[in-house]
Amino acid sequence: MAAQLSEHFALSGEEVGLDQAEEIKAQGVIMIGAHDGPITVDLAGLQRANSVTIAVLVTWYRHATLQNKAIMFVNLSAELHNIIEFSGLLSVLCKTK
Repeated sequence: MAAQLSEHFALSGEEVGLDQAEEIKAQGVIMIGAHDGPITVDLAGLQRANSVTIAVLVTWYRHATLQNKAIMFVNLSAELHNIIEFSGLLSVLCKTK
C-alpha cells in the first residue's frame, strides 16, 4: 500500500516511494500553509522508513520554520529514528515539546 497523508497530519502506508514523494511533499506543504498553530505529524502508521521519507520530513520542517510554525514528528519507528540519527538530523526532526 502506498503512503498517504491524512488531513490530520498522519502519514501511513507501507513506505514513501520516489513515485509518490513529490505528491506527498506538496500535499504536506499546502496543509502546513493552511494550518494555524503547532503542527504534529503522526508517523505511527508508516510501516517502513527510507531516505525519501527523511527528505519529505526535512521539506516540511523547512516550510514550517519559514512560516514561523512549530512542527513535531511523533510516533517514529525505531527504523525511522535510526535513519534520522544516522543522517545527523536527530536534533532537528526529533525535538521534544
